[in-house]
Amino acid sequence: MKNCLIRWIASFLIFSLTMVSLPKAGAASNYIAGSIKPNHVEQSDLDRQLLAFYQQWKTLYVMQACGDGRFFIKVNADGKRVGGDTAPGTITVSEAHGYGMMLMVFMAERDPQAHAIFDGMVRYFKDFPATSNPGLMAWNQVTGCKNAGGRFRGQISATDGDLDIAYALLLADSTWGSKGSFNYRKEADRTLDAILSHDVHAQGGHLMIGDWPIIDGEPEIAMTTRSSDFMQSHLKAFTDATGDKRWLEVRDRTYDIIDDVRKRYASKTGLIPDFIFHLDTKPTPATAGFLGDERDGLYSWNAARYPWRVAMDYLLYGEPRARTALQPLNQWARMATKDNPRHLADSYQLDGRTLADHGKNSMAFVSAFGVSAMIDANNQTWLNAIWDDMVERKISDEDYYGNTLKLLSMVVLSGNWKKP
Repeated sequence: MKNCLIRWIASFLIFSLTMVSLPKAGAASNYIAGSIKPNHVEQSDLDRQLLAFYQQWKTLYVMQACGDGRFFIKVNADGKRVGGDTAPGTITVSEAHGYGMMLMVFMAERDPQAHAIFDGMVRYFKDFPATSNPGLMAWNQVTGCKNAGGRFRGQISATDGDLDIAYALLLADSTWGSKGSFNYRKEADRTLDAILSHDVHAQGGHLMIGDWPIIDGEPEIAMTTRSSDFMQSHLKAFTDATGDKRWLEVRDRTYDIIDDVRKRYASKTGLIPDFIFHLDTKPTPATAGFLGDERDGLYSWNAARYPWRVAMDYLLYGEPRARTALQPLNQWARMATKDNPRHLADSYQLDGRTLADHGKNSMAFVSAFGVSAMIDANNQTWLNAIWDDMVERKISDEDYYGNTLKLLSMVVLSGNWKKP
């Protein structure tokens, strides 16, 4: 009897400890407690589906060219139009380079070629410095492996590419160390110093859209920011890596801009426009055509990345301001689509109205909402539907932009994103 009791107690304790160690269904254990990931498929299936799409994406878009041991993301490899006001014959942009560098580190455990490709991407980055500072990347290269000329000004920098490249270099240092072909940490520090000097407004404390507004003496554009650059989790990581509190000041300024615009222009939707100007007075959605696109002041192809970018600050660091910004956006999106992500339009007025010529179910928009959904367990059904939509969408259905944002979001949704 005594032995039976001992065995029963031992079994109960083992069972109890096992139950304590198991995450709740759908829990995203790599992120803040209470966040979720798709829970209708096993983790092994999430990883398998991620790897399968990564291999397709890599085969199509990762290119070795423009010199020995050089790699870049060939944005026109699928034969589709390359947007973003790029030059004719564009082969890549700094935005894509940042994405590719991050993806190589995230997929390193599953791809034995990833480290070598990453080093090739560092070489390419160093081959095409922005004219303002060699720590930044020239934003647009074209056929012939040269910077775009004329009005396209391929030699200037774009803030999003610069931020992602710096983040990727920190990731590389924490993953592989800095005693190989490159001192990743030294390269990261050089890029971070350049961003503070050329991409952050000295007086306004906000992220500018690149290095060129100050170079050109364009005060109105210098007082403009782009919502797709709102990478608050990057800024926190930069402070953690360097101890420089200026990054947290930029982070605070970014949240202040979001809060102001959301309350005054999108209180019922949480939508944020592509570009926000008048930062020296009252942050305001840019007017149509301010930077050449009639959608500059709408939630459109730039702002499509906003839910993903901001959500990372909650998922990685538990930042409550990120959750506050995204809760109404998630609620609005679910209501507007009736929990069917395939109904998500590819541009919106800030009050939630669609445009007459809008498309639907673009992965650039859908996948970012998947990351945003992860901040709250109430979004579980919505998140599961987004994952299914992403998996079912073929690579041939999208262009470089949609496919790459989908892949980055799959990294997050499957629990494979990490801090430097």
